[in-house]
Amino acid sequence: MLSGILLSLSLAGCTPSEQTPATPALSAHEQLFQEITFDAGLNVRHFSGPTKDYPMPQSIGSGCAFLDANGDELLDILIVAGEASETPSEESLRRCTLLVQKKDGSFEDFSAEAGLAINAFGMGVATGDSDNDGDLDVVITTGAGASFFLNDGTGRFQEMTATAGIVTSRWTTAAAFFDYDRDSWLDLVIVNYVDYISGSICEDGAGRRDYCGPLAFQGTVDRLYRNSGGDGRPGCFDDVTVSSGLINGTGKGLGVVCSDLTGDGQPDIYVANDSEPNRLWVQQPDGSFQDEAVLRGCAVDAQNRPQASMGTVWADLNQDGLMDLFLTHLRGETNTLYRQVSAGVFVDQTSAAGLGPPSLNMTGFGTAAADIDLDGFADLLVANGKVMRSSFLQPAPGGSHWDEYAENNQIFLGRGDAGFSEVINAAEPFIAKAEVSRGLAVGDIDNDGDLDVLVNNTGSVARLFRNVATRKGHWLTVRAIDDSLNRDAIGARIRVTCGNKSWMREVLPNSSYLSSHDSAVHFGVAESVRYDSIDVRWPDHEITWERFDGGPADCAVKLIRGSGRLLQSTPNEPVP
Repeated sequence: MLSGILLSLSLAGCTPSEQTPATPALSAHEQLFQEITFDAGLNVRHFSGPTKDYPMPQSIGSGCAFLDANGDELLDILIVAGEASETPSEESLRRCTLLVQKKDGSFEDFSAEAGLAINAFGMGVATGDSDNDGDLDVVITTGAGASFFLNDGTGRFQEMTATAGIVTSRWTTAAAFFDYDRDSWLDLVIVNYVDYISGSICEDGAGRRDYCGPLAFQGTVDRLYRNSGGDGRPGCFDDVTVSSGLINGTGKGLGVVCSDLTGDGQPDIYVANDSEPNRLWVQQPDGSFQDEAVLRGCAVDAQNRPQASMGTVWADLNQDGLMDLFLTHLRGETNTLYRQVSAGVFVDQTSAAGLGPPSLNMTGFGTAAADIDLDGFADLLVANGKVMRSSFLQPAPGGSHWDEYAENNQIFLGRGDAGFSEVINAAEPFIAKAEVSRGLAVGDIDNDGDLDVLVNNTGSVARLFRNVATRKGHWLTVRAIDDSLNRDAIGARIRVTCGNKSWMREVLPNSSYLSSHDSAVHFGVAESVRYDSIDVRWPDHEITWERFDGGPADCAVKLIRGSGRLLQSTPNEPVP
């Protein structure tokens, strides 16, 4: 076995694939995904509650997650509840759905045992091991605060919100675990939306009752909670919103990215705001944060206009070694690509990348970067659905309330510096059906080396899509583990090198829109049948890079901190 690498095989053997990847360019008429919702045992309808009064949380929708809830190394599914079911009982009132994957690939409803019940309209989900005990804990945001659940390791959760010190009654949306002070304990940021007044009445352009938008309400302050595990209280948090400086800015947040966005090795917080400038909270040497989004080019679009930001992607989208930002937006705007052109400096290159016109008539929410066909280029998935009616359209007779808000999802195939091209194929399952799609998560549910997709739909069933794209290359899945912490190294940056090519990704499960991906990092490595090395920048004060030896592609690789070769250990040295 190669020195420095512990290989965890998810397939029978870790050798190059027996099937030669297809080399021709992908036709727009080839199928990329197969819907397996009902075949896999999913029948989870997102019930949004009575619609006659148009309560605003309904239009915002709810998220979803891929996670290994019970530690059996199979991905499970969590669907955030909206309201109660259509036939509510006391036991099922706003119970989030946890579906546990069985060895045959089907899913079993474990919701009653899981105990993930919330007391208000469900919004988002964040996953992370808050007490370093080897299992994933969960935060679920709602229209009236957030709930924190501690995992006992079997997928059964205990609600510990007050005990953990997470006290908020605001309309909470996105959330993320990350170690901002790099003390080895995951901290928590919770993004707040508007100061909503229940019962508010709004109308569409034709004078009909419709959902209110964010402009009718004031923004609120996001919250930062420091994990006090280093002080002997694992799984408990101290509210440091004031001392951190986040108190100095309000917003209408719906998305969040927690990462080193400036290249100085310190984690920052990027908040995607709805109809207001986005905020990039850059961490200062004293541990406080200052908003530098305007200065760094990622607050507004190229025309200096704030947009209705929802979903977020943080990934190297043109394979230049620098991570980029992609945000989904409202119908009438475009989704936005902020390319990072130098450390911490971003430029709106939406039009140049071909992402502008295709998104102009869509309202984007959940999103993810994934190399669908393993050609070495990151592709983009976008879940769409309107928040207000088109005022000039009349509802079809006999249709449901949500038909007027439904839109088709989108897939954009990446070609590096050549930008993206939209897949136009009415028969493609991921984009074929118009629904009100919100949360989106990606993960390899069947351990076959490509990424599958989960989408939560308002007023309809959550849908599961298996990746069946013709393969143009090979793959690698990397899990970065810090054994001393018993968990995935959230925030670790991973660089895979194959010959003269390299790919950069990050352990960043909490992103998209109100959703969480699997924390394993997936790479398409094109024609490479082997990789030469994997470099990991561990998230600590020393900005430590560690190199692990090469091996065959088409493998799931588990990298254990300390078993590679140290590359650098110099404080304040710029991150490559």
